[in-house]
Amino acid sequence: MKVYLEGMDQKRDLAPEIQAQLIRIVQEALSNTRKHAKAQQVWVSCRTSNNDLILEIRDDGRGFSPEDIPMPSRHGMRGMRERADLIRAEFQVISRPHEGTIVSLRLPMTIREMGT
Repeated sequence: MKVYLEGMDQKRDLAPEIQAQLIRIVQEALSNTRKHAKAQQVWVSCRTSNNDLILEIRDDGRGFSPEDIPMPSRHGMRGMRERADLIRAEFQVISRPHEGTIVSLRLPMTIREMGT
């Protein structure tokens, strides 16, 4: 599986705790893609828009319908959502069968540290 990175080399002024949560979300999304998506390519991008940090992991895999996810496999999704909640980021997963999946996170740049 080829992974393409966009904007990952830009310096962001984020607390280490927030950086750690973002890294874990990316790791889980990539792990899910590797295990379940049968994707050939994945794009990981990080950019700013309207004073928000936008992190996106997109694949060209087989996609899924939410009702098709077996209960034991939902732990990874729940974990990513919980991590996003910890850093007060919006979290969204968009997927359709045969159209790939997008995991998207929007973090207000006004949040520099957890709990602020």
